[in-house]
Amino acid sequence: MAHKLPLESLYRIRDPKNFYSTLHADIELLWTNRRYLSLTTVIVCCLDALAADSGDATRRKFEAFVTKHLPDLCAQLQAAYPRQNGAWTLYDKFRNGFAHLRAPKPEFVIAEEHELNGLWAGRVEFNGDGEFTAINVDRLAREFLQLLAVLERSATSTHPRGEVRGA
Repeated sequence: MAHKLPLESLYRIRDPKNFYSTLHADIELLWTNRRYLSLTTVIVCCLDALAADSGDATRRKFEAFVTKHLPDLCAQLQAAYPRQNGAWTLYDKFRNGFAHLRAPKPEFVIAEEHELNGLWAGRVEFNGDGEFTAINVDRLAREFLQLLAVLERSATSTHPRGEVRGA
């Protein structure tokens, strides 16, 4: 038999008043404490969730979403790793890597702001250990927080009591 609980006790994460503030707080906490692996995992998985909207998460939706909302990241990632488009690289090498391996796939890394001179992405070399394609985790966090603010304004103005809708 199910336990009967009052409806008010149900926490609706997809309600815009919960979704964005909670996500913002989580990102701030991880970024402030330099928990870069968890920070990147949360961001790339949340990009996937935002892209999915209320449907299924797919590579195509992810690529379209990040191409629209993070075009400079996609362009610089493609310049650093020209074998595939930047949105696909972000999905395959970073999102899939962090979601399934808790790290980017081999030959890919995250770097701090100063290591990439503020760029979104680039190539880095670690004294004889080879070259890697890197994304700027500090910029990822900063730009993701800005994107959340935009999406929250849009969601609360168009869906004041509904579920979060992707942009």
